[in-house]
Amino acid sequence: MADEAGKRLFLIRLGLGLAQGLLLYFLYHAQEAKSWPATSGMIFGPLLLLGLFIPLLLNQALGEMPTRRALLWGLIAGALIAVLGVYDLWSAWPTQANGMPTILPSPRLFIFCAAGLFIAHALVVSAAIDRRFRANYATHFDIAWKQAVQLALTAAFVGAFWLMLVLGANLFALIKLEFFRRLIEHQWFSIPVTALAVAGALHLTDIRPALVRGVRTLGLTLLSWLLPLLTLIVAGFLFSLPFTGLAPLWAVGHASALLLAAAAVLVVLINAAHQGGDAEHLPPRLLRWSGTLAALLPLPLGAIAIFALYLRVQQYGWTEDRVLVAAALTVAGFHALGYARAAILTGISDGRSLQPIESWNFFAALLTLAMMALLSSPLADPRRIAVSDQMARLQGGAVKPEEFDFGYLRRDGGRYGRSALAELSGRTQTAKSARDALNNIYASRTPAELRRPAAEIAASIKVYPTGKALPPAFISQEWNRPPEVFFSPCLRRMGGSGPFAMANNPPLCEAVIRDLDGDGRDEILLLTTTGSGNGVNHNAALFQRQSDGSWHQAGNIEGPVCDSDMAGLRSGSVKFVPAAHPDIQIGARQAVVQWTRPPSQRGPCPENRN
Repeated sequence: MADEAGKRLFLIRLGLGLAQGLLLYFLYHAQEAKSWPATSGMIFGPLLLLGLFIPLLLNQALGEMPTRRALLWGLIAGALIAVLGVYDLWSAWPTQANGMPTILPSPRLFIFCAAGLFIAHALVVSAAIDRRFRANYATHFDIAWKQAVQLALTAAFVGAFWLMLVLGANLFALIKLEFFRRLIEHQWFSIPVTALAVAGALHLTDIRPALVRGVRTLGLTLLSWLLPLLTLIVAGFLFSLPFTGLAPLWAVGHASALLLAAAAVLVVLINAAHQGGDAEHLPPRLLRWSGTLAALLPLPLGAIAIFALYLRVQQYGWTEDRVLVAAALTVAGFHALGYARAAILTGISDGRSLQPIESWNFFAALLTLAMMALLSSPLADPRRIAVSDQMARLQGGAVKPEEFDFGYLRRDGGRYGRSALAELSGRTQTAKSARDALNNIYASRTPAELRRPAAEIAASIKVYPTGKALPPAFISQEWNRPPEVFFSPCLRRMGGSGPFAMANNPPLCEAVIRDLDGDGRDEILLLTTTGSGNGVNHNAALFQRQSDGSWHQAGNIEGPVCDSDMAGLRSGSVKFVPAAHPDIQIGARQAVVQWTRPPSQRGPCPENRN
């Protein structure tokens, strides 16, 4: 009977995997063909989320719960995901850059669905096993870590499965048989077969509980012995702060995220050492001492992260990322308070060290689920909060209209950003910038707090001939935005030390200003040298002034720009050569200008030819 039930469950799981694969292929084909349901984001997006997550949820639930309860749980989870998916697509910017409707849910919702279902499934299954809302901590621990190990082993199996397929395709290719390679390249094959492999792997791990438990025990044991090392590192970091001060932290734009990550890893390692809290399997004394000290550390880390976020918000207001960090800090702060309390109350004197974190973990899980649900709903939508705050800062005079990042409202504000831009387009001071952003023109991608002043950009560029100066309009123009997207680091208006900062080895920036075509107006050749030694690379871009006084990138010098070319450009030995599309003469060499297209390579420099 048990064998028959196992075979039936295996077939059901394979059926779910096949259905998942066919649905995902249908959605993929609709997106490629731009046909229904890919023409409606509020249908396509929820279907994609349901197709990705619900079959996986059911495949796990069917092995752990009665069929009726598993189906009911899948129905409830699916309904919630569908509702959140509809709202996510409704609140997004309606169209993509290519004019097609926005159909993919936000990355945030993908992450929330994956993390939320993982947490919720562990709570639901544990409650079903113990037949009460709040199950025993040992049950929660067993189910949650079993899920994690199952998913990790499933990912490893699918990766190995595809390695075998690729190996087989290459073996057949050795004897000039390409049918296997062409087969695995077809999405109608690769998508369903991957879903089947996932379903099969989940079943195999489910019927081998001893194997999963052994892998879990080994993994947790290895993780737990990282706890003393991380505790020492974080304690040393906190001990150093009185001597270094907090100023270096404030100079880093992502300090809150780093501190938050450190606190999260501490929590994971503390639980890896504590495991199920069984008094008969206490960790070694070193791990208990480390766990007690480590439980105190998330509190100061969280306090510093909150203060860092507070300073950032005071300076530049709320953005979507900062709202998400604030939510994460709320959850982290809840953990930190509970863990510090557990360390103070029990230390290592109790037979079950840090036992109070068991109940605290349960309530922290509920808080995490509630927070993710709120952030995915109109109640605490990060886009809505960020747009409202940025509009309040503009209206209150905290930021001037000429310094306001209208592009942010388009890029990250979604429907709320569009409504704000529509409102701003009716005001005299902001009308043009708001309309440009609505039309996806000049949508700056540089955060306001990281923009370099125009004077700093001008000072970093050496100008030839001596006595000439770069026009203010050229320097102040925003080159990081469409339609004039120019990728030379010399003109990027980025500074600071965050993720958008200039490279550690800044480029050599030079500009040649000459009237190359004899029309009485100067052109600008911007020369950028990057790298050093044998890895040096020269690039030269040509800019011309338009009738309205603005500048545009007219082209690039094609092929390698050589050392001799750089010397000729600096000396002023440069002019246009008459042609259907003028080329350029540098000294005695005629170089091709690739007009309005990126440069390509056409052979080596003359001095490097054999």
